[in-house]
Amino acid sequence: MFWFKEEEGEEEEQEVLLLGRRKEKVSDDLSTTTSDKRIHIKGMTTTMLGAVAALCVFVVISGGVLRGGGFENRAAGLTATVGSGREESEMERSDDDARPFAAPQRRESMSSTGTATTTSLGVNDGASSSSSSSSSFASLGNGSKEEERSVFVAVRDLFKYESRILVNSTASSSSSVDASATAAKRNYELDDGALFGASRQWGSIRAKLNLAVNETSSSRENGRKLFLFVRHGEATHNAWGERRTGEAPLPNEQVPCTDEVTGKSLLDPSLTQVGLHEATESGKALGTYLEKAFKESEEEEAKKIAFFTSPQARAIETSRVAVLHTSSVKKYQSASEKSIRVSDLLRNKIDLTVPFEVRRPYSFEDDVTGDPIRYGGLSRALAKREEKYLEGCEFTKTLEDITSIHENDDYEIVREDVTRETKCRLGEATSDSVFTCADELGLLVNSDGELRYESNELTIQSVRDRMRVWFANVFEEERDAKVIVAFVHSDVIEGALKELFGEDMKSEYNALNGDVVPVLVKDVRPKEYLNFWNETDY
Repeated sequence: MFWFKEEEGEEEEQEVLLLGRRKEKVSDDLSTTTSDKRIHIKGMTTTMLGAVAALCVFVVISGGVLRGGGFENRAAGLTATVGSGREESEMERSDDDARPFAAPQRRESMSSTGTATTTSLGVNDGASSSSSSSSSFASLGNGSKEEERSVFVAVRDLFKYESRILVNSTASSSSSVDASATAAKRNYELDDGALFGASRQWGSIRAKLNLAVNETSSSRENGRKLFLFVRHGEATHNAWGERRTGEAPLPNEQVPCTDEVTGKSLLDPSLTQVGLHEATESGKALGTYLEKAFKESEEEEAKKIAFFTSPQARAIETSRVAVLHTSSVKKYQSASEKSIRVSDLLRNKIDLTVPFEVRRPYSFEDDVTGDPIRYGGLSRALAKREEKYLEGCEFTKTLEDITSIHENDDYEIVREDVTRETKCRLGEATSDSVFTCADELGLLVNSDGELRYESNELTIQSVRDRMRVWFANVFEEERDAKVIVAFVHSDVIEGALKELFGEDMKSEYNALNGDVVPVLVKDVRPKEYLNFWNETDY
């Protein structure tokens, strides 16, 4: 068996201090720290001097508590357990470049009036608000009083794209590249394909992937996997959005279900001819990534792989071309003896007001009554539109239909138990859902008509919460897999990277259609939470 061992000391355990955060300052003039304060007292009696000195001590200590979240805690430099809320003296980690980061909890962004957002489409997956996506992304780091820590973190300084999404990155100078140049290319198009966007030799990356986890250690690392996120090729709604570039944003309720120019459906749209070509190219790139990841591995090691796809047609079609119709990838999928799993948690940011984000139903019959589903399982939001907007808004094929088109189609669709607590429902994950929401890798609803209005995900933070649950389920249900391939959407990639790089991620990644985004992920969930998973029967 081919295993690399880390050089001694390369992955030295270090302590990460969590200092109390300052409360918001009213102005820069009020940002003076207690250590800078000096009170000069002259010409006072000994008694008065003592009284004033005592008063100064009180003010200093009070100021430290108010501004620093607890003067004693700051002085002691206490650290916090990831996700558990307990304090401890040390946080151990095995990579200098991989650590948990503080990030804001999920914020409610729906206005009290419930005003609908408007659609402004380009090459990205879904509908965005009329404000710029970059400003909404940056707002995640502001205005949050409480913080959460990432429970899945990226091992850093491995891939060149890190330099464009991180601020004050710890990446070495050898991996520093011009951000604008990398943003215009897919990862596998960088450096003329020599390293496929890696910032170090793949032998070193394999060594980090295969690093054995000492289960008896106090380290929080529970395991690591290499994730390859593949964004779908161009779909009909992407092309439709491109043609609308420069036009006024279109209210969501006015988005048609059919492209008026091409006559193609915008309801869970399919790939265009350009998209099919992009899927072919991403398949070739994926084959190379897998060869690099499993190079010199024994046959049994090369079987340690799992494939997932979003249930939306554009992702399924991309996975068909890139896996099932690409021999260099198909051989790994066949060796694993696993089908491509269709997972609701991987769908794009949920927005039930636009046709291209509505997921087609598993079947056209109601689970309880057996009655036909009106409009073919469309979301309630679409079904309530005026009739003039419902033209062409009806599914004619189910999810089962589009995953069994070709003879060699190999997809697994598992309908999970739909009876679940609120935070485990599709689109309603919270920051702590990751610790208790099991059996989430299949379909969580028959159709979007079952989703509530609260299921709409209005921020990337909501997608991040959902991806935390997906990561947890993958690490538990695919314990032996070393490489995970997932066919997803741009918002899913953003949400995943936000979890993995934490608050250091200051810029959007903006994945191009057909891009492959590699990231080595460490599971650092607190061990006390793993008892729940160990008792779960999969």
